[in-house]
Amino acid sequence: MSKFLQAAAQAAKIAGAIQRKFYGKPLAIEYKGGNPINLVTHVDKQCEKAVFTHLKKKFPSHVLWGEESGRPSRKNRWTWVVDPLDGTTNYAHGYPFFCCSVALLDGERPVAGAVYEPLRGELFAAERGEGATLNGKRIRVSQVPKLEQALLCTGFAYSVKETGYNLENFKRFVLRAQGVRRDGSAALNLCQLAAGRFDGFWERGIQAWDMAAGTVIIQEAGGLVTDVTGSPFDVTAQNALASNGLLHKEMLEILRNSPDEKNFNPSPPPVVTQSIPTVELPLFQKREPGKKKRK
Repeated sequence: MSKFLQAAAQAAKIAGAIQRKFYGKPLAIEYKGGNPINLVTHVDKQCEKAVFTHLKKKFPSHVLWGEESGRPSRKNRWTWVVDPLDGTTNYAHGYPFFCCSVALLDGERPVAGAVYEPLRGELFAAERGEGATLNGKRIRVSQVPKLEQALLCTGFAYSVKETGYNLENFKRFVLRAQGVRRDGSAALNLCQLAAGRFDGFWERGIQAWDMAAGTVIIQEAGGLVTDVTGSPFDVTAQNALASNGLLHKEMLEILRNSPDEKNFNPSPPPVVTQSIPTVELPLFQKREPGKKKRK
């Protein structure tokens, strides 16, 4: 294991320990851009800070790009892309499907990545040319040859209520595949595909921090990753189509002939500006501005 992959794995586990500590406890919830379905918690922020601190100590000259802090303007050959808590909505509801994803880009090409799922203690890791592992053991994609025998996974962008995007795609794949799942963590879905638990994945509206680690893990596990049109994968293009390789052609045909893709509008929907009330769920706890936490 190279020093890069070792650092990624260590950082992901550091975040995982924080996630375990607060899992099932009251959370301070905020809404990004006022969007009622785009949550961020104090755990997301604490995880990102801890991961960044670890990576800065290891590689002080590298650039750090996180979901919560954004992409810095400073350029460097090496960029760390971090999703400190992928599956925040799951986490906030106590649904046990979330992770931390840490990847290293060489330019804009993912070359190493680690994804840690803390509840099961599963660490997925890979570096370019060295294969992919789950808790240190080699993993490979499935050998399912036909869509009718395949279990697929996908997700919906935060703009789905405005655009309706992926609803027709979802219907078409449900009618063709053995099954389709929507778990709420793209990073972890990609790793499940790499381990042969899923056979295919597609999604638009996902970001570099969702995909960077998972895609290199899939490729090193023998899978294929492109964009949803079949063009070469671009970590900044906000979409991905991944499969065991055997299903890629069939999946592309469905996407190419879908009204969702023909009518896709890449322009983002207007930002929701109205005040969003605190959601009344047992795990949610939002402190009033200026109010100090009791000791």
